[in-house]
Amino acid sequence: MPRHPGEPDQHAGTHRGVHFSLKQNAAKGYWRYAYTIDDKVRSGRVQGRLPLLAIRRVQMRIDRDMRNRD
Repeated sequence: MPRHPGEPDQHAGTHRGVHFSLKQNAAKGYWRYAYTIDDKVRSGRVQGRLPLLAIRRVQMRIDRDMRNRD
């Protein structure tokens, strides 16, 4: 399934004061993410065909790391 012309292949944003970046991976439907909490860089891969789904999954990981940082 080809990408639509207006669909972004990368995204950067802020969630709960944490800046994150998201970039489409070479594997179809996967995205690479990176963010920093308390001087610890977190990076990995999430699955999501739609960019908004991948963004939401990264936000959920940020929420989980914010809860578990103490």
